[in-house]
Amino acid sequence: MMKPRSKDNDKRKSWILLLLFLSLGLFISWLILLLFWSNFFSASSDDPTRWKKPIIKMAPESLRERNLLNLREKGSEVGANREKTKQSDIELADGHGFTPSMNELLADHPFDREKFDARFKSMKRPIIRHQDLPHSTFGKKVAYVYHSHSRESFLPYFQETDDPKDAYHESRNITQVGEILERALEYRGIGTLVDTSDIIRELDQKGLDFPSSYQITGEHIRTARSANRDLTLFLDIHRDSLRKKATTEAIHGQPFAKVFFVVGTSHASYESNLAFTEAVNRQLDTNYPGLSKGIFQKDSTQGNGVYNQDVSPTSVLIEIGGVDSTIEEIQRTTEALADALSEVYWHSEE
Repeated sequence: MMKPRSKDNDKRKSWILLLLFLSLGLFISWLILLLFWSNFFSASSDDPTRWKKPIIKMAPESLRERNLLNLREKGSEVGANREKTKQSDIELADGHGFTPSMNELLADHPFDREKFDARFKSMKRPIIRHQDLPHSTFGKKVAYVYHSHSRESFLPYFQETDDPKDAYHESRNITQVGEILERALEYRGIGTLVDTSDIIRELDQKGLDFPSSYQITGEHIRTARSANRDLTLFLDIHRDSLRKKATTEAIHGQPFAKVFFVVGTSHASYESNLAFTEAVNRQLDTNYPGLSKGIFQKDSTQGNGVYNQDVSPTSVLIEIGGVDSTIEEIQRTTEALADALSEVYWHSEE
């Protein structure tokens, strides 16, 4: 005859079941917490735009302060094991495959000015009002576009030469590309100044050689900053000396002038410049894959090493196209670059 189940046994089993349920609940809670923290730290460490802060529509003064703070914070995190552009892909001279003599820079080669000017005239954007823009610096000039190698020009508009060493012109040159970039940035709400000074003429007048170009543009930058403290974004625009195969990329069936960035590492705060440049390069890669050739870090053994980038954490040297680039190719790229610069500047990503 089966004995009746005792009350003590029933209580004991009830407690055991309760403890099992509690243990299971705690284990599930621990798993959920573990997954949450894992995702949180993964997003914090892997998100390439994590250093950006939502500062849309802030006053320019606050924007500048936040930019400086964010980029300094990011600069302190830059690791030593960063992937760099291969040296074999980029010439090691000072932004060039060779260093031209002053005679080469001052030479006057036959040039089709009418064709060159007509191309630029067709690229002017309409004037837009500040209230029509999603973001705006409201009349304040915050970007400074300049050209340390101001006479760099483009062989398709020369009439009697195809030699890269001849691709220099006193007035039809890279400074017009700076004007395209000025209009493109203004169109995106970023007040911009462009310096079209003939740096080569100043070098000649002062008896200086080509590598002293950065000394002259450094003087221009200091003058501009003393007159306008709102300036925070400094862009030194060049063109490469490499030929068309290395400086042109087909995107959506149209030729673009390829871009690469140069960051000087021979000053104490270069990591902030590098952080800013990496952000722009990432955005450019996102919008136009294949357009950028990457970021090249150069110290004083490979060129100037500073390139006046110690003036601001948002400062970079940018090579757009090469000696064989056409104005149409450069214009497409300049618009793409302005998109990337403005998205980083306004920190539009949430």
